[in-house]
Amino acid sequence: MTNAVYDAIIQPFNQCGLMGIETVIKSEIMGPYRITLTTDSFKQHRATVKDRSTGDNISAILFDKSKTVRFKYTIPDSRGRQLTRQLFVYTEMVTKRKFYHSGNLTIGGKASN
Repeated sequence: MTNAVYDAIIQPFNQCGLMGIETVIKSEIMGPYRITLTTDSFKQHRATVKDRSTGDNISAILFDKSKTVRFKYTIPDSRGRQLTRQLFVYTEMVTKRKFYHSGNLTIGGKASN
């Protein structure tokens, strides 16, 4: 996995080069974070966590059209808070659909599951 992919999935709304034009499904404030769930015309979903104090996205998951995790990433300073795990659950809760973990995991991905 390249840093370019990780950088792409944590980009602000409609600036992720791996998604089409994004439409917000739901966006809400939860404590120090803003959680946003979007979809695009290709039926992909992206869930992001924004740190409200800095305005930067700190964690994100990109799901492909089959609702399987394509990429997930949390910036190093925010790791250990289980943010991607919470995003996964949030996505299922909001959409009321089943999403799936990928079988193709990096070493870090295997450690976090």
